[in-house]
Amino acid sequence: MSLHIHIFYFNMKRLLYNVGIVLGSIALGIAMIEGKSSFKFTNIRCKDNDVNFSSFKKCELKVVRRGIVALNAHLALYQIPVTKATINIGLYKRASGYRPFLYNITQEVCAFFANRQKYPIMNVIFDIFIRESNLNHTCPYDHDIYIKNLVLEESKFKLFPIPEGEYLFKLQILIREQLKGTIEVFLYRKD
Repeated sequence: MSLHIHIFYFNMKRLLYNVGIVLGSIALGIAMIEGKSSFKFTNIRCKDNDVNFSSFKKCELKVVRRGIVALNAHLALYQIPVTKATINIGLYKRASGYRPFLYNITQEVCAFFANRQKYPIMNVIFDIFIRESNLNHTCPYDHDIYIKNLVLEESKFKLFPIPEGEYLFKLQILIREQLKGTIEVFLYRKD
């Protein structure tokens, strides 16, 4: 074979390799645009612990499209303004029941929103859902609290080393050290 034919075959191999990379990148981009994620909501439970203070008007998971589930919650506040609130956030992994996993943090909400950079772990947790919520300012809270169409995207979990499995994310709302409401979100992560 002549040198020209070898060069031709070499260039064809390089072209096919580059086309493969481009097509793979396009497929990856489409998957990211479609919101494909290895995380999926499986269930949600909201509990009103003090109906004189607040109640959940909405607490649901909704299928947005095939394989994509969105979380929606609406907490109506009856005693406003809320000037001091504490939350407890816990992550649990299912293993013969739900066992504590990685984080269990109690934080005063007003102090956190006054200086988010001071609390890096809470900052990462809140970044997961802050865009889909109206809970993004300092106290006082004189309005209902919403989370609308929260979809778990892979990019939101870059800083969390979460292996495959079933998980429970539990958020408890406390006012003056009294439990007012609880949200339990069940999710699944697939590698």
